Amino acid sequence: MKPTSEPFWDALEDGRFVLPACVDCSEAFFPPAPVCPRCHADAVEWVDTDAEGSLYAFTRQHRTAPGVDSPLVVGLAELDDGPRLFVRVSADFDALELGARVRLHPCEYAGNVERGSLEGRPFFEARLQ
Repeated sequence: MKPTSEPFWDALEDGRFVLPACVDCSEAFFPPAPVCPRCHADAVEWVDTDAEGSLYAFTRQHRTAPGVDSPLVVGLAELDDGPRLFVRVSADFDALELGARVRLHPCEYAGNVERGSLEGRPFFEARLQ
């Protein structure tokens, strides 16, 4: 059985960003799930998104897990299409401000940690627009 998130990772490999969305209530959500977290319908489809939004929150981690470079800037990006995603932010911490416009981009995974079945697959990061 394929993981629920497989279409997401496949799209990243193609340079696209997709989100699961409920067919019944049209709610886009993340992380991927077989059931809508809003109305609990099981009719979910994948939709393309421009992956643009604003920086809802951010912080800098000076201590990270083994295999992950530090300091690490991470944030919560609120996409124009609805969901909020926890993301690595590819920008200088001092250049960030709440509400800054960001876009999510596929990228190479920056850590040196075991990723299991996702090994060798791209990841994503937020960049200032």
